Amino acid sequence: MKKLLCIIAAAALLLIFAACNTAPGAEDTLTGTPEEIMAQLKASVNLGMTLDDEVTADKAQYVLGLTEAQFNEYVDSAYEAAAAIATFAQSNVVVKCKNAAAAAQVKKLIAEGFDSHKWICVFPDQSAVVESGSYVLLSVGEVETTDALVEAFKTISGGNTGSPDVFFTFDDEGGGIEFGGGELILP
Repeated sequence: MKKLLCIIAAAALLLIFAACNTAPGAEDTLTGTPEEIMAQLKASVNLGMTLDDEVTADKAQYVLGLTEAQFNEYVDSAYEAAAAIATFAQSNVVVKCKNAAAAAQVKKLIAEGFDSHKWICVFPDQSAVVESGSYVLLSVGEVETTDALVEAFKTISGGNTGSPDVFFTFDDEGGGIEFGGGELILP
């Protein structure tokens, strides 16, 4: 009987420790479709005129930097709000992944694969990606807008996000573009 009680107590402790060690952003506190979450974000942050559309596997490389195979493996659905007519680059995408582990992988893949130079004649000021449970937000555009969207995403998820990964910044005053840790100086 004592052995059985010890085993039950040990199992209970393991469950408690596992719950305490959950990584920030790993728990699902958001609900709804990516389109519904984008609407909440747009209610919080003025994105100006945007063209909104569902992201499908055949558009995944251009919109997210994911291959079709990666999109099909990790993603349930995604929705983009991109600048309609603007003098700056802007794209914001909410991705619903199959689970939190898939979201963590998608965040990493976006940071590695997204092309912040895909626009003609313009660069975004900043490209950032953040996760909350099985959701990921990619925000590309002006620093103030991307920072505000990341904060709004954090707010609607109840503060349950991982650390944002700012994987691209453009410094037009210094003449350089910074990619993660390196810098490219333009003539």
